Amino acid sequence: MDVNTTLSDAVQIIREARYAIVAVYCLQLYEWFATLNKEIELIHKSRWTSVKVAYLLCRYYPLLLWPIVIVAYCGTWSYDFCSRFGPAVHVLFMPCQLFPQAVMLMRAYAFSGRDKRILALLLMCYAGLVVVDIWTFCTHISTIPEIVFVVLGGTGCYPYYGKGYMGFRIGYSMLAATLMDLVSLSIVLTVCLGKRNRGVSLARYFCKQGLIAFGLVIAVNVTAAGFFFNQSSPHNGLGLPFIMVVSNLIACRV
Repeated sequence: MDVNTTLSDAVQIIREARYAIVAVYCLQLYEWFATLNKEIELIHKSRWTSVKVAYLLCRYYPLLLWPIVIVAYCGTWSYDFCSRFGPAVHVLFMPCQLFPQAVMLMRAYAFSGRDKRILALLLMCYAGLVVVDIWTFCTHISTIPEIVFVVLGGTGCYPYYGKGYMGFRIGYSMLAATLMDLVSLSIVLTVCLGKRNRGVSLARYFCKQGLIAFGLVIAVNVTAAGFFFNQSSPHNGLGLPFIMVVSNLIACRV
C-alpha cells in the first residue's frame, strides 16, 4: 500500500488482506483435520526424532501463530499501537520459512545416504538462509503510513511493502529459499538418476519419495519473489500469508 493510494483502493486492499489471512487459517485447519488420523498414527505414536520435531514445528507453529496474526491484521488499531506491536508480529513470520526448509534439508540429506559432505553443504546454505531471514523479518520493519490510520480511523498492523526496500527484502528472502531448494533438489535428482540407472523406475521413485514437493516449494518461492519485486503493485504484500503457510503444508506432506 502506498501513500498515494486512494481511500477506496486502501479500503479494498485492506479488505482483501483480511480475507486472505482468514482464508489461510481455514486452509490450515482443513489440512490439519484432513490428515489428523495419519498424523496420530505415523507421528504421535513414533519415537522422538529430528524429523518428528521438524514435522510438529511445521504443523503447529503456523496454527498457533495465526490467531495472533488475525488479531494484529484484522483488528482496528491505532498507529502508535501498530508501531510497537506490528514489527513483533512480522518477526514471528520468520520461522514459517525456516521450518519447511529444515524438513527439505533432512530429506535431501537422507536421500544422499547421510553423506557428511552433503550435510556440510546443506548446513552452509541453511545458515545463509537464516542470516537473510533475520535481515528480512527482524530489522527495519515499517508500518503503513500514519495517514492511513488517520483517514480510516484505525486499521490492522500491516507492514509497509509499498515503494521502498522492505518488499525487496522479502523478495531476496524468497530467492535465498529458492537457492536452498535448488541445492536440495539437485542432490535428490542425482540420487534418483543413480537409482534409475540401477534398474529402479525414476517416475515411481519420484512419486514415492515426494520429489514433487521440492518442485512445489521452489514454485511457491519463485512466484513469491516475483510478487515482492513488483513494487508497482499496491497488492504486492497480500500473498505473504499464503507463502508463509503453503511451504509448511507441503513439508508436512513430504
